[in-house]
Amino acid sequence: MKFRFRYAVLPCLLPAFAAACSTEATHRRPNIFDDEESFAAVTFSSNADSLFLSWELTDDRIQFDSYRITDNKSQQVLTVGRDETSCLLTHVPYNEPVAVNLSLVAGGEVVKTAKTDVVIDGLDKTTAATLIPDRGSVTGGDGTYSIPLPDGRSIFLMGDSYIGPVTNGQRPTSDHMFRNTYILYDEGRVSAIYGAGGDGNASAAVPPGVSDESRKWYWPGHGFVEGNTLYVFQTVMYQGAEGMWGFRYETTDILEYELPSLTLRRTTRIPFRGSEDIHYGMAALNDGDYVYVYAQVDVTNDADPISEVLVARTTPAKLCTDWEYYTGSGWSTDPSAAERLEGLASVPVSSQFNVFRLRDKYVLLTQNKRYNSGEIYTFTSDSPAGPWRNKQLIYRIPAMENRKLFTYNAMAHPQFEKDGMILVSYNVNTEEFSQQFSDVSTYRPRFFWIGIDRILNSKR
Repeated sequence: MKFRFRYAVLPCLLPAFAAACSTEATHRRPNIFDDEESFAAVTFSSNADSLFLSWELTDDRIQFDSYRITDNKSQQVLTVGRDETSCLLTHVPYNEPVAVNLSLVAGGEVVKTAKTDVVIDGLDKTTAATLIPDRGSVTGGDGTYSIPLPDGRSIFLMGDSYIGPVTNGQRPTSDHMFRNTYILYDEGRVSAIYGAGGDGNASAAVPPGVSDESRKWYWPGHGFVEGNTLYVFQTVMYQGAEGMWGFRYETTDILEYELPSLTLRRTTRIPFRGSEDIHYGMAALNDGDYVYVYAQVDVTNDADPISEVLVARTTPAKLCTDWEYYTGSGWSTDPSAAERLEGLASVPVSSQFNVFRLRDKYVLLTQNKRYNSGEIYTFTSDSPAGPWRNKQLIYRIPAMENRKLFTYNAMAHPQFEKDGMILVSYNVNTEEFSQQFSDVSTYRPRFFWIGIDRILNSKR
Protein backbone atom coordinates (compact mmCIF):
# COMPACT_ATOMS: atom_id res chain seq x y z
CA MET A 1 0.00 0.00 0.00
CA LYS A 2 1.28 3.46 -0.86
CA PHE A 3 0.89 6.15 1.76
CA ARG A 4 0.20 9.56 0.28
CA PHE A 5 1.62 12.60 2.03
CA ARG A 6 0.35 16.09 1.52
CA TYR A 7 2.78 18.93 1.21
CA ALA A 8 3.24 20.84 4.44
CA VAL A 9 5.35 23.86 5.27
CA LEU A 10 7.00 24.73 8.54
CA PRO A 11 7.83 28.29 9.59
CA CYS A 12 11.50 29.05 9.00
CA LEU A 13 11.25 32.53 7.57
CA LEU A 14 14.15 34.76 6.70
CA PRO A 15 14.80 37.77 8.98
CA ALA A 16 12.07 40.32 8.64
CA PHE A 17 12.56 42.93 5.98
CA ALA A 18 13.23 46.52 6.91
CA ALA A 19 10.52 48.62 8.48
CA ALA A 20 8.12 50.36 6.12
CA CYS A 21 8.97 53.80 4.84
CA SER A 22 6.46 56.53 5.54
CA THR A 23 6.65 58.33 2.19
CA GLU A 24 3.11 58.27 0.83
CA ALA A 25 4.18 59.59 -2.59
CA THR A 26 6.00 56.40 -3.59
CA HIS A 27 3.96 53.76 -1.72
CA ARG A 28 7.19 51.74 -1.57
CA ARG A 29 9.02 49.91 1.25
CA PRO A 30 12.45 48.29 1.13
CA ASN A 31 12.48 44.50 0.67
CA ILE A 32 14.86 41.68 1.49
CA PHE A 33 16.46 41.66 -1.95
CA ASP A 34 18.07 45.08 -1.35
CA ASP A 35 16.79 46.17 -4.73
CA GLU A 36 15.49 49.73 -4.58
CA GLU A 37 13.49 49.18 -7.75
CA SER A 38 11.74 46.02 -6.54
CA PHE A 39 7.99 46.03 -6.28
CA ALA A 40 7.40 43.48 -3.50
CA ALA A 41 8.73 42.33 -0.14
CA VAL A 42 9.13 38.55 -0.32
CA THR A 43 9.68 35.97 2.39
CA PHE A 44 9.85 32.18 2.17
CA SER A 45 9.81 29.01 4.19
CA SER A 46 10.46 25.43 3.13
CA ASN A 47 9.70 21.83 3.97
CA ALA A 48 11.15 18.87 2.08
CA ASP A 49 11.20 19.83 -1.60
CA SER A 50 8.48 22.45 -1.19
CA LEU A 51 9.09 26.19 -1.11
CA PHE A 52 6.37 28.46 0.24
CA LEU A 53 6.66 32.03 -1.03
CA SER A 54 4.70 34.94 0.37
CA TRP A 55 4.92 38.56 -0.63
CA GLU A 56 3.54 42.01 -0.01
CA LEU A 57 3.18 44.47 -2.87
CA THR A 58 5.26 47.55 -2.04
CA ASP A 59 4.57 49.57 -5.18
CA ASP A 60 0.87 49.78 -6.07
CA ARG A 61 1.42 52.04 -9.08
CA ILE A 62 2.26 49.18 -11.45
CA GLN A 63 -0.59 47.93 -13.62
CA PHE A 64 -0.67 44.14 -13.97
CA ASP A 65 -3.10 41.22 -14.28
CA SER A 66 -1.38 38.36 -12.42
CA TYR A 67 1.79 37.03 -10.82
CA ARG A 68 4.03 34.48 -12.52
CA ILE A 69 6.43 32.40 -10.42
CA THR A 70 9.26 30.43 -12.01
CA ASP A 71 12.57 28.86 -11.04
CA ASN A 72 15.62 27.99 -13.10
CA LYS A 73 15.87 24.31 -12.05
CA SER A 74 12.48 22.63 -12.28
CA GLN A 75 11.29 24.86 -15.13
CA GLN A 76 7.84 24.95 -13.56
CA VAL A 77 5.62 27.98 -14.12
CA LEU A 78 2.89 29.02 -11.70
CA THR A 79 0.40 31.78 -12.36
CA VAL A 80 -1.76 33.26 -9.60
CA GLY A 81 -4.19 36.16 -9.55
CA ARG A 82 -3.18 39.68 -8.63
CA ASP A 83 -5.03 39.40 -5.32
CA GLU A 84 -2.95 36.41 -4.19
CA THR A 85 -0.06 36.88 -1.78
CA SER A 86 1.49 33.40 -1.64
CA CYS A 87 2.19 30.23 -3.62
CA LEU A 88 3.81 26.81 -3.27
CA LEU A 89 6.64 25.53 -5.48
CA THR A 90 7.41 21.80 -5.30
CA HIS A 91 10.23 19.59 -6.57
CA VAL A 92 12.75 22.28 -5.69
CA PRO A 93 16.30 20.81 -5.78
CA TYR A 94 18.14 20.45 -2.47
CA ASN A 95 21.46 21.87 -1.34
CA GLU A 96 22.05 24.09 -4.35
CA PRO A 97 21.14 27.65 -5.31
CA VAL A 98 17.81 27.95 -7.10
CA ALA A 99 16.90 31.25 -8.74
CA VAL A 100 13.24 32.04 -8.05
CA ASN A 101 11.50 34.77 -10.05
CA LEU A 102 8.35 36.59 -8.99
CA SER A 103 7.05 38.48 -12.02
CA LEU A 104 4.18 40.87 -12.68
CA VAL A 105 2.32 40.01 -15.88
CA ALA A 106 0.06 42.28 -17.93
CA GLY A 107 -1.57 41.17 -21.16
CA GLY A 108 0.56 38.03 -21.17
CA GLU A 109 3.81 40.01 -21.00
CA VAL A 110 6.18 40.28 -18.00
CA VAL A 111 6.21 43.84 -16.71
CA LYS A 112 8.69 43.48 -13.86
CA THR A 113 10.54 40.67 -12.03
CA ALA A 114 12.01 40.26 -8.57
CA LYS A 115 14.70 37.59 -8.26
CA THR A 116 16.42 35.74 -5.45
CA ASP A 117 18.61 32.68 -4.88
CA VAL A 118 17.12 30.14 -2.48
CA VAL A 119 18.92 27.16 -0.95
CA ILE A 120 16.91 24.50 0.93
CA ASP A 121 18.14 21.35 2.67
CA GLY A 122 15.25 19.15 1.54
CA LEU A 123 14.47 17.84 5.02
CA ASP A 124 10.84 16.98 5.73
CA LYS A 125 10.31 18.34 9.22
CA THR A 126 6.57 17.61 9.12
CA THR A 127 7.09 13.89 8.52
CA ALA A 128 9.86 13.83 11.12
CA ALA A 129 7.55 15.38 13.73
CA THR A 130 4.86 12.82 12.89
CA LEU A 131 7.08 9.76 13.14
CA ILE A 132 9.23 10.99 16.07
CA PRO A 133 6.97 13.30 18.11
CA ASP A 134 7.76 15.01 21.41
CA ARG A 135 5.43 12.75 23.36
CA GLY A 136 3.20 9.71 23.04
CA SER A 137 5.59 7.42 21.16
CA VAL A 138 9.29 7.01 20.51
CA THR A 139 10.80 10.47 21.01
CA GLY A 140 14.39 9.73 19.99
CA GLY A 141 16.44 6.92 18.50
CA ASP A 142 18.18 5.44 15.50
CA GLY A 143 17.89 2.31 13.35
CA THR A 144 14.77 3.39 11.44
CA TYR A 145 14.10 0.30 9.36
CA SER A 146 10.48 0.08 8.24
CA ILE A 147 8.22 -2.73 7.06
CA PRO A 148 4.76 -2.23 5.51
CA LEU A 149 2.06 -4.42 7.07
CA PRO A 150 -0.82 -5.99 5.09
CA ASP A 151 -3.50 -3.84 6.75
CA GLY A 152 -1.91 -0.56 5.66
CA ARG A 153 0.08 0.12 8.79
CA SER A 154 3.88 0.28 8.90
CA ILE A 155 6.23 -0.78 11.67
CA PHE A 156 9.52 1.02 12.23
CA LEU A 157 12.31 -0.96 13.88
CA MET A 158 14.37 1.34 16.08
CA GLY A 159 17.67 0.82 17.88
CA ASP A 160 18.59 2.62 21.11
CA SER A 161 15.48 4.67 21.88
CA TYR A 162 13.74 7.01 24.27
CA ILE A 163 9.99 7.20 24.85
CA GLY A 164 9.90 9.90 27.53
CA PRO A 165 8.29 13.27 26.77
CA VAL A 166 10.31 16.15 25.34
CA THR A 167 9.81 19.74 26.51
CA ASN A 168 11.43 22.68 24.73
CA GLY A 169 13.78 20.35 22.89
CA GLN A 170 15.07 18.66 26.04
CA ARG A 171 14.47 15.42 27.94
CA PRO A 172 15.19 14.62 31.61
CA THR A 173 18.58 13.03 32.23
CA SER A 174 16.69 10.31 34.11
CA ASP A 175 14.97 9.19 30.90
CA HIS A 176 15.45 5.46 30.30
CA MET A 177 17.19 4.31 27.10
CA PHE A 178 15.71 1.19 25.52
CA ARG A 179 17.98 -0.97 23.39
CA ASN A 180 15.25 -1.29 20.78
CA THR A 181 11.66 -0.20 20.26
CA TYR A 182 9.06 -0.49 17.51
CA ILE A 183 7.01 2.41 16.18
CA LEU A 184 3.59 1.47 14.83
CA TYR A 185 2.43 3.95 12.19
CA ASP A 186 -1.28 3.95 11.41
CA GLU A 187 -2.73 6.65 9.14
CA GLY A 188 -0.72 9.48 10.66
CA ARG A 189 -0.86 8.19 14.23
CA VAL A 190 2.11 6.59 15.96
CA SER A 191 2.57 4.51 19.09
CA ALA A 192 5.58 2.89 20.75
CA ILE A 193 5.98 -0.83 21.36
CA TYR A 194 8.33 -1.85 24.17
CA GLY A 195 8.25 -3.79 27.46
CA ALA A 196 8.89 -7.37 26.31
CA GLY A 197 7.58 -9.94 28.78
CA GLY A 198 5.53 -7.32 30.62
CA ASP A 199 8.60 -5.51 31.98
CA GLY A 200 8.07 -1.81 31.41
CA ASN A 201 11.82 -1.17 31.40
CA ALA A 202 12.54 -3.88 28.81
CA SER A 203 12.97 -3.22 25.13
CA ALA A 204 10.48 -4.31 22.47
CA ALA A 205 12.58 -7.45 21.98
CA VAL A 206 15.04 -9.09 24.39
CA PRO A 207 17.31 -12.09 23.64
CA PRO A 208 16.08 -15.26 25.35
CA GLY A 209 17.59 -15.74 28.80
CA VAL A 210 18.93 -12.16 29.01
CA SER A 211 18.04 -10.16 32.11
CA ASP A 212 20.64 -7.38 31.82
CA GLU A 213 20.35 -5.49 28.53
CA SER A 214 23.37 -3.36 29.37
CA ARG A 215 25.58 -6.40 28.70
CA LYS A 216 23.67 -8.18 25.90
CA TRP A 217 20.81 -6.91 23.78
CA TYR A 218 19.12 -6.78 20.38
CA TRP A 219 19.67 -4.15 17.73
CA PRO A 220 17.32 -4.50 14.77
CA GLY A 221 18.13 -5.75 11.34
CA HIS A 222 15.43 -5.71 8.70
CA GLY A 223 12.42 -7.99 8.20
CA PHE A 224 9.48 -8.85 5.98
CA VAL A 225 5.89 -10.09 6.04
CA GLU A 226 4.54 -13.39 4.76
CA GLY A 227 0.84 -14.10 5.24
CA ASN A 228 -0.15 -13.31 8.82
CA THR A 229 3.43 -13.34 10.14
CA LEU A 230 5.93 -10.53 10.57
CA TYR A 231 9.53 -11.77 10.56
CA VAL A 232 12.14 -9.51 12.17
CA PHE A 233 15.89 -10.09 12.13
CA GLN A 234 17.36 -8.93 15.44
CA THR A 235 21.14 -8.87 15.84
CA VAL A 236 22.48 -10.12 19.17
CA MET A 237 24.99 -7.57 20.46
CA TYR A 238 27.16 -7.53 23.57
CA GLN A 239 29.47 -5.09 25.33
CA GLY A 240 32.86 -6.45 24.37
CA ALA A 241 34.96 -3.41 25.26
CA GLU A 242 34.63 -0.18 27.19
CA GLY A 243 33.20 3.01 25.80
CA MET A 244 30.77 4.16 23.12
CA TRP A 245 32.27 1.93 20.43
CA GLY A 246 32.71 -1.18 22.59
CA PHE A 247 29.73 -3.09 21.22
CA ARG A 248 30.29 -6.37 19.39
CA TYR A 249 28.15 -8.58 17.13
CA GLU A 250 27.46 -12.17 18.19
CA THR A 251 24.78 -13.57 15.86
CA THR A 252 21.27 -12.91 14.53
CA ASP A 253 17.89 -14.21 15.69
CA ILE A 254 14.63 -14.40 13.76
CA LEU A 255 11.58 -13.19 15.69
CA GLU A 256 8.14 -14.20 14.42
CA TYR A 257 5.14 -12.00 15.27
CA GLU A 258 1.52 -12.85 14.67
CA LEU A 259 -0.45 -10.24 12.72
CA PRO A 260 -2.32 -8.07 13.23
CA SER A 261 -1.77 -8.33 17.01
CA LEU A 262 2.06 -8.25 16.83
CA THR A 263 2.21 -11.03 19.42
CA LEU A 264 5.60 -12.77 19.56
CA ARG A 265 5.26 -16.43 18.56
CA ARG A 266 8.83 -17.66 18.72
CA THR A 267 12.51 -16.76 18.48
CA THR A 268 14.95 -18.83 16.41
CA ARG A 269 18.63 -18.45 15.61
CA ILE A 270 19.47 -18.07 11.92
CA PRO A 271 20.92 -21.22 10.30
CA PHE A 272 24.14 -19.46 9.23
CA ARG A 273 27.16 -20.48 11.29
CA GLY A 274 30.26 -18.61 10.30
CA SER A 275 32.44 -15.57 10.86
CA GLU A 276 31.21 -12.90 13.29
CA ASP A 277 32.24 -10.36 10.63
CA ILE A 278 29.36 -11.55 8.44
CA HIS A 279 26.08 -10.02 9.57
CA TYR A 280 23.08 -11.62 7.87
CA GLY A 281 19.70 -9.91 8.26
CA MET A 282 20.91 -6.34 7.61
CA ALA A 283 18.54 -6.26 4.64
CA ALA A 284 15.71 -8.58 3.66
CA LEU A 285 13.43 -8.87 0.65
CA ASN A 286 10.38 -11.09 0.20
CA ASP A 287 10.24 -11.49 -3.55
CA GLY A 288 7.46 -14.05 -3.85
CA ASP A 289 9.13 -17.37 -4.62
CA TYR A 290 12.09 -16.64 -2.36
CA VAL A 291 13.06 -14.55 0.62
CA TYR A 292 16.48 -12.93 0.20
CA VAL A 293 18.54 -12.27 3.32
CA TYR A 294 21.50 -9.92 2.87
CA ALA A 295 24.68 -9.73 4.92
CA GLN A 296 27.00 -6.78 5.41
CA VAL A 297 30.64 -7.82 5.80
CA ASP A 298 33.37 -5.57 7.21
CA VAL A 299 36.61 -6.32 5.36
CA THR A 300 38.32 -3.37 7.06
CA ASN A 301 36.52 -1.13 9.53
CA ASP A 302 38.74 1.91 9.94
CA ALA A 303 38.97 5.46 8.63
CA ASP A 304 38.88 4.11 5.06
CA PRO A 305 36.46 1.18 5.41
CA ILE A 306 35.95 -1.63 2.94
CA SER A 307 32.77 -3.69 3.11
CA GLU A 308 31.00 -6.29 1.02
CA VAL A 309 27.49 -7.64 0.65
CA LEU A 310 26.51 -11.32 0.53
CA VAL A 311 23.04 -12.75 0.01
CA ALA A 312 21.27 -15.98 0.90
CA ARG A 313 17.87 -17.13 -0.26
CA THR A 314 15.24 -19.37 1.29
CA THR A 315 11.48 -19.74 1.61
CA PRO A 316 9.36 -18.71 4.59
CA ALA A 317 8.86 -22.38 5.45
CA LYS A 318 12.63 -22.97 5.55
CA LEU A 319 13.67 -19.56 6.90
CA CYS A 320 14.99 -20.99 10.15
CA THR A 321 16.55 -24.14 8.74
CA ASP A 322 17.79 -24.13 5.14
CA TRP A 323 19.51 -21.33 3.22
CA GLU A 324 21.23 -21.22 -0.15
CA TYR A 325 24.10 -18.77 -0.68
CA TYR A 326 24.84 -16.88 -3.86
CA THR A 327 28.16 -17.96 -5.37
CA GLY A 328 28.43 -15.36 -8.13
CA SER A 329 27.03 -17.76 -10.72
CA GLY A 330 24.51 -19.87 -8.81
CA TRP A 331 23.38 -21.01 -5.39
CA SER A 332 24.96 -23.38 -2.88
CA THR A 333 24.00 -24.74 0.53
CA ASP A 334 27.62 -24.20 1.62
CA PRO A 335 27.87 -20.76 3.32
CA SER A 336 31.62 -20.61 2.66
CA ALA A 337 30.88 -20.60 -1.08
CA ALA A 338 29.15 -17.21 -0.86
CA GLU A 339 30.72 -14.50 -3.03
CA ARG A 340 30.38 -10.73 -2.70
CA LEU A 341 27.74 -9.12 -4.87
CA GLU A 342 29.09 -7.51 -8.01
CA GLY A 343 29.00 -3.76 -8.65
CA LEU A 344 29.14 -2.36 -5.10
CA ALA A 345 32.91 -2.10 -4.55
CA SER A 346 33.08 1.66 -5.13
CA VAL A 347 31.02 2.43 -2.02
CA PRO A 348 31.60 0.84 1.40
CA VAL A 349 28.10 -0.37 2.25
CA SER A 350 26.91 0.73 5.68
CA SER A 351 26.21 -1.61 8.58
CA GLN A 352 22.48 -1.22 7.93
CA PHE A 353 21.06 -0.80 4.43
CA ASN A 354 18.08 -2.02 2.45
CA VAL A 355 17.06 -3.70 -0.79
CA PHE A 356 13.58 -3.24 -2.28
CA ARG A 357 11.52 -3.46 -5.45
CA LEU A 358 10.83 -0.20 -7.25
CA ARG A 359 8.75 -0.45 -10.40
CA ASP A 360 10.43 -3.29 -12.35
CA LYS A 361 13.87 -2.92 -10.74
CA TYR A 362 15.62 -3.96 -7.55
CA VAL A 363 17.22 -1.12 -5.63
CA LEU A 364 19.98 -1.23 -3.02
CA LEU A 365 20.25 1.95 -0.94
CA THR A 366 23.16 2.63 1.37
CA GLN A 367 25.04 5.44 3.04
CA ASN A 368 28.78 5.47 2.48
CA LYS A 369 30.14 3.85 5.65
CA ARG A 370 33.13 6.16 5.86
CA TYR A 371 32.66 8.12 9.08
CA ASN A 372 30.36 11.10 8.50
CA SER A 373 30.74 11.02 4.72
CA GLY A 374 27.14 12.14 4.29
CA GLU A 375 26.84 10.43 0.90
CA ILE A 376 23.72 8.36 0.19
CA TYR A 377 23.79 6.11 -2.88
CA THR A 378 21.47 3.82 -4.78
CA PHE A 379 22.28 0.97 -7.16
CA THR A 380 19.81 -0.89 -9.36
CA SER A 381 19.65 -4.43 -10.73
CA ASP A 382 17.39 -6.77 -12.65
CA SER A 383 17.96 -9.46 -10.02
CA PRO A 384 17.96 -9.55 -6.20
CA ALA A 385 21.55 -10.83 -6.36
CA GLY A 386 22.83 -8.27 -8.86
CA PRO A 387 25.00 -7.42 -10.65
CA TRP A 388 24.39 -3.89 -9.32
CA ARG A 389 24.69 -0.96 -11.69
CA ASN A 390 23.50 2.61 -12.19
CA LYS A 391 25.25 4.05 -9.14
CA GLN A 392 23.53 7.29 -8.13
CA LEU A 393 24.56 9.78 -5.45
CA ILE A 394 20.98 10.67 -4.58
CA TYR A 395 21.64 12.94 -1.59
CA ARG A 396 24.54 14.60 0.19
CA ILE A 397 23.75 15.28 3.83
CA PRO A 398 24.25 18.98 4.66
CA ALA A 399 27.20 19.80 6.92
CA MET A 400 26.27 19.91 10.58
CA GLU A 401 26.89 23.14 12.49
CA ASN A 402 27.44 21.01 15.59
CA ARG A 403 30.76 19.30 14.85
CA LYS A 404 30.08 16.60 17.42
CA LEU A 405 27.21 15.21 15.32
CA PHE A 406 27.58 12.35 12.89
CA THR A 407 25.19 10.60 10.48
CA TYR A 408 24.87 6.98 9.39
CA ASN A 409 22.77 4.12 8.00
CA ALA A 410 20.38 5.78 5.55
CA MET A 411 17.23 3.80 4.81
CA ALA A 412 14.50 3.90 2.15
CA HIS A 413 10.81 3.59 3.00
CA PRO A 414 9.29 2.96 -0.46
CA GLN A 415 5.80 2.24 0.91
CA PHE A 416 5.59 6.00 1.53
CA GLU A 417 5.21 7.64 -1.86
CA LYS A 418 4.37 11.23 -2.75
CA ASP A 419 4.14 12.76 -6.20
CA GLY A 420 6.66 10.41 -7.79
CA MET A 421 9.01 10.38 -4.81
CA ILE A 422 9.74 7.93 -1.98
CA LEU A 423 10.71 8.63 1.61
CA VAL A 424 14.31 8.19 2.79
CA SER A 425 15.80 8.62 6.27
CA TYR A 426 19.23 8.81 7.86
CA ASN A 427 20.29 8.68 11.49
CA VAL A 428 21.87 11.51 13.46
CA ASN A 429 23.85 10.96 16.66
CA THR A 430 26.32 12.82 18.86
CA GLU A 431 29.75 12.04 20.23
CA GLU A 432 28.76 13.87 23.42
CA PHE A 433 26.16 11.65 25.09
CA SER A 434 24.76 14.42 27.30
CA GLN A 435 23.52 16.25 24.18
CA GLN A 436 20.88 13.56 23.69
CA PHE A 437 19.18 15.11 26.73
CA SER A 438 19.97 18.81 26.33
CA ASP A 439 19.10 18.90 22.61
CA VAL A 440 16.99 15.99 21.38
CA SER A 441 17.60 16.91 17.72
CA THR A 442 21.09 15.43 18.15
CA TYR A 443 19.55 11.95 18.33
CA ARG A 444 16.67 11.86 15.90
CA PRO A 445 16.50 10.62 12.30
CA ARG A 446 16.04 13.06 9.43
CA PHE A 447 13.71 12.46 6.47
CA PHE A 448 13.67 13.60 2.85
CA TRP A 449 12.03 12.61 -0.45
CA ILE A 450 13.83 11.44 -3.55
CA GLY A 451 12.40 11.13 -7.04
CA ILE A 452 11.83 7.60 -8.32
CA ASP A 453 13.12 8.66 -11.74
CA ARG A 454 16.29 9.92 -10.09
CA ILE A 455 16.92 6.43 -8.67
CA LEU A 456 15.99 4.41 -11.73
CA ASN A 457 17.47 6.52 -14.49
CA SER A 458 21.17 6.60 -15.33
CA LYS A 459 20.95 10.34 -15.94
CA ARG A 460 19.46 13.06 -13.76
